[in-house]
Amino acid sequence: MTEQTLSQLLQERVAVYAGSDRPRELIDQGIDEMFKNLVKDMCRSYGDLSKAIEGAIKAALPANVGDVFELTKYNAMIAAQLKERWEQSAFAEHLLKQADASIAEVLSGEGLITGEVSLRALLEEFTKANKEKAAEERWEAPEIRFEEEGRYGSNYFSVFFDPKPESSYRSDAFSSSGTSAYSLKHNIHVMLDKETRPAGNDHDDPIRIGEVYCARIDNEKIALSMNLRTKWERMLASLYFGKAKLLVDCDPQDITYGFDY
Repeated sequence: MTEQTLSQLLQERVAVYAGSDRPRELIDQGIDEMFKNLVKDMCRSYGDLSKAIEGAIKAALPANVGDVFELTKYNAMIAAQLKERWEQSAFAEHLLKQADASIAEVLSGEGLITGEVSLRALLEEFTKANKEKAAEERWEAPEIRFEEEGRYGSNYFSVFFDPKPESSYRSDAFSSSGTSAYSLKHNIHVMLDKETRPAGNDHDDPIRIGEVYCARIDNEKIALSMNLRTKWERMLASLYFGKAKLLVDCDPQDITYGFDY
C-alpha cells in the first residue's frame, strides 16, 4: 500500500513539474555552472543509504515517466542554450584567428608560397642549416637516399635525409654497421606526376614532378604546431600544406657540405 501511494504521488508531482517553468530554469542554471567550471565533481562516492533511497525511488517511478517529461523537448532546449553560450563566448572566433595565425607563420614570408619547390634548393638549404655542425664533425656530405616504387598504377618517390653521413653511423661504437632509410631523421614522400621536364643540359635526367603527401621532420609527422625554425623546414611546410609541386632535379651525390676531408 505504501509503495502504491508513493508511486501515485510521484506521478502527480512529475506531471506538475514537467509543465512548469522550473525545468527550463534549472537547465539554464546548469549550463551556466558548466561553463564556469567544466570539471567539477565529475566523480562522487555514494554511501549505502543514498543507494537504498535511489533504488526505492526508481522502483516507485511511473512506467511512462519518459512520456511525461517529453525528453526530446528538453534535449532541444539544452542544445539551443549551448549554441547560444558558444556564440556569446566568441571562443570559435578565437580558435579561427589562432589557426589562421599559425598557418600564416608557417607558409608566408620569404616567397615560400610558390607553385613549385626545387628539391635541390630544399636540400641545399638543409646543408646550410647544418654546415657548422658538419665542420665540427668533419662531415663531407649529409646522408641522402632516394627510393622509388610503383603501386596501383602510380609511381611513388621518397627522400630520406640526415645531417650525419652513413660513415659516421658506422664508426659509432653503439651503432650497427649500417642504418635503414627509415632511421634517418627526415623524410619526404611524393606521388609523381606522369609529366616530366627537360633538364638544364642534355647530360642530366629529365626533371620529375610530384606532390608531397607525407613528410617527417626529426622523426615526427609535419604539423602546424611544430616550431619550424629554418628555411628548409618552411619550404617543406609549403610543399605539404600549400600543395606546391616538388621538382626532383638532383641526385643524392649532388648535395655536399662543400668540405673535402
